Amino acid sequence: MSVISLNSFVALGGDPSDPRAVRWLRPRVDLLEKSFIIDDLLPVGTTYQLSRYLKQRKLWTVAGDLLVEVHYRLTCDPDVRYYALGWQNEAGGWVLQNPCWHGLLGPKAITIIPGDGEHVTVFEHYMDDLRWMVAFKRPSHTVIVLNSTDFLDAGIFLCPFFRQAELFYHSERLFRRIHVRYGEQTDYSVNYAELNEGYGNYIEAWKKDRSITKEKN
Repeated sequence: MSVISLNSFVALGGDPSDPRAVRWLRPRVDLLEKSFIIDDLLPVGTTYQLSRYLKQRKLWTVAGDLLVEVHYRLTCDPDVRYYALGWQNEAGGWVLQNPCWHGLLGPKAITIIPGDGEHVTVFEHYMDDLRWMVAFKRPSHTVIVLNSTDFLDAGIFLCPFFRQAELFYHSERLFRRIHVRYGEQTDYSVNYAELNEGYGNYIEAWKKDRSITKEKN
């Protein structure tokens, strides 16, 4: 499977013949053998420990529509059962989160949640998307979750298909990388600074810096 499925790419307004898209649409190498067995995909609220975790993080109100409980085993130790909150990526893999661990079953890829064709928000982590959903009362934007900084280029590549793109970052280091490599391609909304892990001041400084540069020019 590819990092972005062809159907999703076309739905976002992409042109499959665009040579820049080949990198993200070409099939990835399949896993030779699955190292896990998924026993059940259950609705959120089935397992007490996972429900408590969501309530502690104040994500319970949006979790039911955006997460499932993944109950699984590892083939190397099939008698032990595990469970975690999960969401699926574009390659069919499951990204997992529980109170103690964050991991992946299957291939890596981004996750796309279809929505408004005018606005897109890009997150590094899925849980940040849930926080945003809670804070801003379920905005209708299309959402792209990178699931890994390996796919930052893919997320940025999709931004120009929308009139407005907002990118939420998890660290100042990632933000600097975005700023250096992509400049004006995304809109960093100061209104959402509280979701940016305390780096709102960095955003403000960058915007101020940019406006001073424009005045000089």
